[in-house]
Amino acid sequence: MRPKIIAGNWKMNLSEKEAIELAKGIRDQIPGIAKGKQAVIFPSSIHLAAVSRILEGSGVQVGAQNIYPSGLTAMTGETSPDQLSELGISHALVGHSERRQFLAESSDFCNRKISFLVQNGFTAVYCVGETLSEREAGKTFEILGSQIKEGLKSIHSHHFSRIWVAYEPVWAIGTGKVATPKQAQEAHAFIRKEIAGLFQNGIEIANSTPILYGGSVKPDNIKELLSEPDIDGGLVGGASQKIGSYAGLF
Repeated sequence: MRPKIIAGNWKMNLSEKEAIELAKGIRDQIPGIAKGKQAVIFPSSIHLAAVSRILEGSGVQVGAQNIYPSGLTAMTGETSPDQLSELGISHALVGHSERRQFLAESSDFCNRKISFLVQNGFTAVYCVGETLSEREAGKTFEILGSQIKEGLKSIHSHHFSRIWVAYEPVWAIGTGKVATPKQAQEAHAFIRKEIAGLFQNGIEIANSTPILYGGSVKPDNIKELLSEPDIDGGLVGGASQKIGSYAGLF
């Protein structure tokens, strides 16, 4: 049975003081970690060390918002998983729509990141999703299919235990708009089918892969979203950056 996962993406927000206070609040106040749910947060890179120390042993996992797919090397401004492992970091986001849109990250480059992460013991959280214009043009499944095929190509089946997928319709991120549970479920079911199609006998792999929904997730809509059979959690932005609203997701 797939776990229910509440992931918090802090993006490029919070001062060091605010990040530390929020981490302490999560450590002390989050209920339900032992109730069939998992929690993982993704702070800014400069806050990873402090936040991971605070949450060590709490049951809340800490991930990076970005990595470069290499060991230690001359790559100014980037972060290697080798460095993150020293901090106890276990997860990393790949392909978030903001990085695709503003930093021109392709699904092919995402594939390089995912391959490197899973081969080095990390869990990769691969983000996919369509823009509003793509949805209105009826291209949602075409876009999702392309992102899944390109981003997950050549990944060995035994590495899929360290891959999560996050469906984040770009038109619903930070806008207050939310895909209806039906819209989200249709997309999640399609993604699961596409994952199954990557392998000759891929149904078992697809059925064990967690797929999260991201896009204006809040305490007042999380329960309805999670009631859908293929939605396994949320990749939460704004609501994860305050202890009250993040705790309300559990």
